Amino acid sequence: MTCTKPPAPNLAARLRSLTDLIDESGLCTTTGANPDHWFPDVEPAGNATTQRRFYEQAAAARCFGCPTLNECLEVTLAEEGSLLLEHGYEPHGIRAGLAPWMRLHLLVASGSAGTDAEEAA
Repeated sequence: MTCTKPPAPNLAARLRSLTDLIDESGLCTTTGANPDHWFPDVEPAGNATTQRRFYEQAAAARCFGCPTLNECLEVTLAEEGSLLLEHGYEPHGIRAGLAPWMRLHLLVASGSAGTDAEEAA
């Protein structure tokens, strides 16, 4: 069992603050928003290029115009980067207007899945 260190207090407080903002103003949290829209039943598998493109467009459309899109991306990358590093987590659903594989690519490309989270803040 590996021991992981918790996020730095200032980062944890920032993420809580951003999450509160998303909860108050995000399109996905407004009254009447259907959570199933952000977690489609089937994600395209393999290299189904057309299916993946359609999914990416649907993801962008779901979050288009959201006033907390940037905050959501920051929280998402911090959360998923930590989970990926600790547990081999694979992203799913739509977050910050991005499909899961798009977020995974961002995490891997930026090195967020293995760096000190405090440096990213």
